[in-house]
Amino acid sequence: MEGVSTLINSIATIMWPLIVIVILVLFRQSVQSLIESARGRKFKVKIGEMELSMDELSQQQTMMIKDLQTRVNELQRKVDGKTQKPLEEPSKIMVLEKEDIAREIKVPGEEASAPKAETNPYRSLNIDDDISAILWVDDEPKNNALLIDALHYLNISVSTAKNTKDALERFKHGSFDCVISDSCRHEGRELDNCQAGIELASLIREMDEDVPIYIYTDKVDATLKQKAHDAGATAVTSSPSELLKLLSD
Repeated sequence: MEGVSTLINSIATIMWPLIVIVILVLFRQSVQSLIESARGRKFKVKIGEMELSMDELSQQQTMMIKDLQTRVNELQRKVDGKTQKPLEEPSKIMVLEKEDIAREIKVPGEEASAPKAETNPYRSLNIDDDISAILWVDDEPKNNALLIDALHYLNISVSTAKNTKDALERFKHGSFDCVISDSCRHEGRELDNCQAGIELASLIREMDEDVPIYIYTDKVDATLKQKAHDAGATAVTSSPSELLKLLSD
Protein backbone atom coordinates (compact mmCIF):
# COMPACT_ATOMS: atom_id res chain seq x y z
CA MET A 1 0.00 0.00 0.00
CA GLU A 2 2.84 2.34 0.79
CA GLY A 3 4.20 1.79 -2.69
CA VAL A 4 0.82 2.67 -4.25
CA SER A 5 0.55 5.78 -2.06
CA THR A 6 4.04 6.87 -3.05
CA LEU A 7 3.20 6.33 -6.75
CA ILE A 8 0.01 8.40 -6.46
CA ASN A 9 1.89 11.20 -4.74
CA SER A 10 4.58 11.10 -7.43
CA ILE A 11 1.97 11.27 -10.21
CA ALA A 12 0.18 14.15 -8.44
CA THR A 13 3.49 15.99 -8.12
CA ILE A 14 4.16 15.95 -11.85
CA MET A 15 0.54 16.41 -12.98
CA TRP A 16 0.29 20.13 -12.26
CA PRO A 17 3.38 21.06 -14.26
CA LEU A 18 2.04 18.89 -17.11
CA ILE A 19 -1.36 20.60 -16.93
CA VAL A 20 0.30 24.03 -17.00
CA ILE A 21 2.40 22.99 -20.01
CA VAL A 22 -0.71 21.72 -21.85
CA ILE A 23 -2.55 25.00 -21.11
CA LEU A 24 0.42 27.04 -22.32
CA VAL A 25 0.58 24.99 -25.53
CA LEU A 26 -3.16 25.20 -26.20
CA PHE A 27 -3.42 28.90 -25.37
CA ARG A 28 0.07 30.03 -26.30
CA GLN A 29 -1.18 32.68 -28.74
CA SER A 30 -3.54 34.22 -26.17
CA VAL A 31 -0.87 34.12 -23.47
CA GLN A 32 1.68 35.67 -25.83
CA SER A 33 -0.80 38.41 -26.71
CA LEU A 34 -1.40 39.08 -23.02
CA ILE A 35 2.33 39.29 -22.36
CA GLU A 36 2.86 41.66 -25.28
CA SER A 37 -0.09 43.74 -24.10
CA ALA A 38 1.42 44.00 -20.64
CA ARG A 39 4.79 44.95 -22.09
CA GLY A 40 3.23 47.68 -24.15
CA ARG A 41 0.85 48.69 -21.36
CA LYS A 42 -2.03 48.16 -23.76
CA PHE A 43 -4.57 47.00 -21.20
CA LYS A 44 -7.86 48.80 -21.73
CA VAL A 45 -9.68 50.57 -18.94
CA LYS A 46 -13.29 51.65 -19.39
CA ILE A 47 -14.04 55.15 -18.13
CA GLY A 48 -17.72 55.85 -18.66
CA GLU A 49 -18.39 54.99 -22.29
CA MET A 50 -14.76 55.34 -23.39
CA GLU A 51 -11.90 52.85 -23.40
CA LEU A 52 -8.41 54.05 -22.52
CA SER A 53 -5.09 52.27 -22.58
CA MET A 54 -3.07 52.25 -19.38
CA ASP A 55 -0.75 54.84 -20.92
CA GLU A 56 -3.65 57.15 -21.81
CA LEU A 57 -5.18 56.82 -18.35
CA SER A 58 -1.80 57.42 -16.71
CA GLN A 59 -1.23 60.55 -18.83
CA GLN A 60 -4.62 62.01 -17.89
CA GLN A 61 -4.12 61.26 -14.20
CA THR A 62 -0.63 62.77 -14.29
CA MET A 63 -1.96 65.92 -15.99
CA MET A 64 -4.76 66.25 -13.44
CA ILE A 65 -2.45 65.73 -10.46
CA LYS A 66 0.02 68.27 -11.85
CA ASP A 67 -2.79 70.75 -12.45
CA LEU A 68 -4.17 70.27 -8.94
CA GLN A 69 -0.71 70.71 -7.43
CA THR A 70 -0.25 73.94 -9.37
CA ARG A 71 -3.61 75.28 -8.17
CA VAL A 72 -2.93 74.28 -4.57
CA ASN A 73 0.48 76.01 -4.69
CA GLU A 74 -1.10 79.17 -6.10
CA LEU A 75 -3.74 79.09 -3.40
CA GLN A 76 -1.14 78.52 -0.67
CA ARG A 77 0.90 81.50 -1.86
CA LYS A 78 -2.19 83.72 -1.76
CA VAL A 79 -3.18 82.47 1.68
CA ASP A 80 0.37 83.00 2.99
CA GLY A 81 0.33 86.54 1.63
CA LYS A 82 -2.79 87.51 3.59
CA THR A 83 -3.07 88.33 7.26
CA GLN A 84 -4.86 85.72 9.32
CA LYS A 85 -8.52 86.53 9.87
CA PRO A 86 -9.85 86.84 13.45
CA LEU A 87 -11.18 83.67 15.08
CA GLU A 88 -14.66 85.16 15.44
CA GLU A 89 -14.99 84.89 11.66
CA PRO A 90 -17.01 81.88 10.37
CA SER A 91 -15.15 78.61 10.90
CA LYS A 92 -15.13 77.85 7.19
CA ILE A 93 -13.97 80.32 4.57
CA MET A 94 -14.75 79.55 0.93
CA VAL A 95 -12.01 80.71 -1.40
CA LEU A 96 -13.26 81.24 -4.95
CA GLU A 97 -10.71 83.18 -6.92
CA LYS A 98 -10.41 82.96 -10.67
CA GLU A 99 -7.34 80.73 -10.87
CA ASP A 100 -8.05 78.64 -7.77
CA ILE A 101 -9.94 75.51 -6.95
CA ALA A 102 -12.84 76.14 -4.59
CA ARG A 103 -11.84 74.49 -1.34
CA GLU A 104 -12.56 74.91 2.34
CA ILE A 105 -9.93 76.38 4.65
CA LYS A 106 -10.51 75.61 8.32
CA VAL A 107 -9.30 78.06 10.97
CA PRO A 108 -7.46 76.74 14.04
CA GLY A 109 -9.62 75.04 16.64
CA GLU A 110 -11.92 73.14 14.29
CA GLU A 111 -11.58 69.41 13.83
CA ALA A 112 -10.69 68.44 10.28
CA SER A 113 -12.71 65.61 8.79
CA ALA A 114 -10.79 62.83 7.05
CA PRO A 115 -10.87 63.20 3.25
CA LYS A 116 -12.61 60.51 1.30
CA ALA A 117 -10.56 58.47 -1.13
CA GLU A 118 -11.57 59.15 -4.72
CA THR A 119 -9.93 57.94 -7.88
CA ASN A 120 -11.30 60.88 -9.86
CA PRO A 121 -10.64 64.02 -7.78
CA TYR A 122 -13.02 66.17 -9.82
CA ARG A 123 -16.13 64.17 -8.92
CA SER A 124 -16.44 66.09 -5.65
CA LEU A 125 -16.94 69.50 -7.29
CA ASN A 126 -20.33 71.20 -7.42
CA ILE A 127 -21.37 72.34 -10.88
CA ASP A 128 -23.79 75.20 -11.43
CA ASP A 129 -27.39 74.03 -11.03
CA ASP A 130 -28.24 75.71 -14.35
CA ILE A 131 -25.97 73.28 -16.21
CA SER A 132 -27.51 69.92 -17.03
CA ALA A 133 -26.41 69.37 -20.65
CA ILE A 134 -23.03 70.13 -22.26
CA LEU A 135 -21.87 69.91 -25.86
CA TRP A 136 -18.18 68.91 -25.88
CA VAL A 137 -16.32 69.19 -29.18
CA ASP A 138 -12.99 67.40 -29.57
CA ASP A 139 -11.65 65.14 -32.32
CA GLU A 140 -10.15 62.94 -29.57
CA PRO A 141 -12.93 62.81 -26.95
CA LYS A 142 -11.21 60.10 -24.92
CA ASN A 143 -8.56 62.68 -24.00
CA ASN A 144 -11.24 64.15 -21.75
CA ALA A 145 -12.52 60.84 -20.37
CA LEU A 146 -11.90 61.62 -16.68
CA LEU A 147 -13.46 65.07 -16.92
CA ILE A 148 -16.50 63.74 -18.77
CA ASP A 149 -16.77 60.93 -16.21
CA ALA A 150 -16.82 63.54 -13.43
CA LEU A 151 -19.64 65.41 -15.16
CA HIS A 152 -21.62 62.22 -15.71
CA TYR A 153 -21.12 61.38 -12.04
CA LEU A 154 -22.76 64.73 -11.24
CA ASN A 155 -25.75 63.77 -13.45
CA ILE A 156 -24.79 66.15 -16.25
CA SER A 157 -25.40 64.99 -19.80
CA VAL A 158 -22.38 65.36 -22.09
CA SER A 159 -22.86 65.06 -25.85
CA THR A 160 -19.59 64.71 -27.78
CA ALA A 161 -18.85 65.83 -31.34
CA LYS A 162 -15.60 65.31 -33.24
CA ASN A 163 -15.83 68.16 -35.73
CA THR A 164 -17.44 71.55 -36.28
CA LYS A 165 -20.09 70.30 -38.72
CA ASP A 166 -21.34 67.64 -36.33
CA ALA A 167 -21.20 70.09 -33.43
CA LEU A 168 -23.35 72.66 -35.25
CA GLU A 169 -25.94 70.01 -36.15
CA ARG A 170 -26.11 68.80 -32.56
CA PHE A 171 -26.37 72.35 -31.24
CA LYS A 172 -29.05 73.26 -33.76
CA HIS A 173 -31.25 70.29 -32.87
CA GLY A 174 -30.40 69.97 -29.19
CA SER A 175 -30.61 71.98 -26.00
CA PHE A 176 -27.29 72.73 -24.30
CA ASP A 177 -26.41 74.89 -21.34
CA CYS A 178 -22.83 75.43 -22.49
CA VAL A 179 -20.31 74.41 -25.15
CA ILE A 180 -16.73 73.22 -24.56
CA SER A 181 -14.39 73.02 -27.54
CA ASP A 182 -10.75 72.24 -28.16
CA SER A 183 -8.74 74.63 -30.28
CA CYS A 184 -7.07 72.42 -32.93
CA ARG A 185 -8.91 69.70 -34.88
CA HIS A 186 -8.34 67.77 -38.10
CA GLU A 187 -11.66 68.87 -39.59
CA GLY A 188 -11.02 66.59 -42.56
CA ARG A 189 -7.75 68.31 -43.43
CA GLU A 190 -4.30 66.82 -43.73
CA LEU A 191 -3.00 69.15 -41.01
CA ASP A 192 -4.76 70.28 -37.86
CA ASN A 193 -6.92 73.36 -38.13
CA CYS A 194 -5.89 75.32 -35.05
CA GLN A 195 -8.62 77.88 -35.67
CA ALA A 196 -11.36 75.26 -35.40
CA GLY A 197 -12.36 76.20 -31.85
CA ILE A 198 -12.43 79.91 -32.69
CA GLU A 199 -14.47 79.28 -35.84
CA LEU A 200 -16.95 77.13 -33.92
CA ALA A 201 -17.34 79.78 -31.22
CA SER A 202 -18.11 82.41 -33.84
CA LEU A 203 -20.69 80.20 -35.60
CA ILE A 204 -22.43 79.21 -32.38
CA ARG A 205 -22.48 82.81 -31.21
CA GLU A 206 -24.41 83.69 -34.38
CA MET A 207 -27.01 81.09 -33.37
CA ASP A 208 -27.12 81.89 -29.65
CA GLU A 209 -26.00 85.13 -27.99
CA ASP A 210 -25.99 83.85 -24.43
CA VAL A 211 -24.80 80.25 -24.21
CA PRO A 212 -21.38 80.04 -22.48
CA ILE A 213 -18.59 78.84 -24.80
CA TYR A 214 -15.33 77.62 -23.30
CA ILE A 215 -12.19 76.94 -25.33
CA TYR A 216 -10.27 74.14 -23.59
CA THR A 217 -6.85 73.59 -25.09
CA ASP A 218 -3.36 72.55 -24.05
CA LYS A 219 -1.70 75.88 -24.90
CA VAL A 220 -3.08 79.30 -24.06
CA ASP A 221 -1.48 82.63 -24.94
CA ALA A 222 -2.56 86.24 -25.28
CA THR A 223 -3.22 85.92 -29.02
CA LEU A 224 -5.55 82.93 -28.56
CA LYS A 225 -7.38 84.71 -25.74
CA GLN A 226 -7.95 87.76 -27.91
CA LYS A 227 -9.17 85.70 -30.87
CA ALA A 228 -11.49 83.73 -28.62
CA HIS A 229 -12.86 86.92 -27.09
CA ASP A 230 -13.44 88.44 -30.54
CA ALA A 231 -15.27 85.27 -31.63
CA GLY A 232 -17.58 85.44 -28.64
CA ALA A 233 -16.06 82.73 -26.45
CA THR A 234 -16.71 83.11 -22.73
CA ALA A 235 -13.30 81.93 -21.52
CA VAL A 236 -10.14 80.08 -22.57
CA THR A 237 -8.22 77.69 -20.32
CA SER A 238 -5.73 74.83 -20.37
CA SER A 239 -6.47 73.80 -16.79
CA PRO A 240 -8.98 71.01 -16.13
CA SER A 241 -9.65 72.29 -12.61
CA GLU A 242 -10.23 75.82 -13.87
CA LEU A 243 -12.56 74.52 -16.56
CA LEU A 244 -14.70 72.77 -13.94
CA LYS A 245 -14.56 75.85 -11.77
CA LEU A 246 -15.86 77.93 -14.70
CA LEU A 247 -18.76 75.49 -14.91
CA SER A 248 -19.42 75.95 -11.20
CA ASP A 249 -19.42 79.77 -11.15
